[in-house]
Amino acid sequence: MNIGSLFARHARYRPERLAVICGDQRLTYREYNQQINRLANALSALGIGKGDKVATILPNCLALLETYWAVGKIGAVVVPMSTLLLEPAMQSLLADSDAAAVVTNASFAPALDNIRAQLPAIAEDRYLLTDRTGQAGFQDYHGLKSQASDEEPQGIQIDDQDAFNIMYSSGTTGLPKGIVHSHAVRAWYGATFATAYRMTPESVTMHAGSIVFNGAFVDLMPTVYVGGT
Repeated sequence: MNIGSLFARHARYRPERLAVICGDQRLTYREYNQQINRLANALSALGIGKGDKVATILPNCLALLETYWAVGKIGAVVVPMSTLLLEPAMQSLLADSDAAAVVTNASFAPALDNIRAQLPAIAEDRYLLTDRTGQAGFQDYHGLKSQASDEEPQGIQIDDQDAFNIMYSSGTTGLPKGIVHSHAVRAWYGATFATAYRMTPESVTMHAGSIVFNGAFVDLMPTVYVGGT
């Protein structure tokens, strides 16, 4: 199972079904899948490929969700990070996860500038900002997407046991630990919790908490698994 393939399937069979509501933004599965594909192809154009780690430092927003699924489509591994991290912890987790790219917003640009020298694995063109253009040292997330194709990424083989994400523990009993979840594990979340919650493609889920923590996937995965909103 490639988790990213869920969106191509829903876009094909239920294209006008409302996929996501985030503030004033509303996207059908057709529109959502196109945006995910644009980001997936933009990341591929930057040289991000299977097994590469893409870290996010973002509050809840559509770009964060798009990054989860786009990274999955190309076989890379998403590393969601808390927006509460201070510079030393941010540097530690980016280095520990072997992050090769970062998707963030302007709020975190100064902190990232301060620790760039300690993150040689992240190339200069792989720092992306979702909310500002023309920032020195950062690529424009939306600009990269607008130039990329909305077609499905091609030639990528993803196995059930390939990693989908690395979630970091809070570190209350020591240093934070990176917990790897495969595509199979996330598919299991989707199938089992959808059954437990009696979810259908007509279901609507509201999530009001932070989506960078693993608990979010307890309702996030079954919703996208069944093609709900």
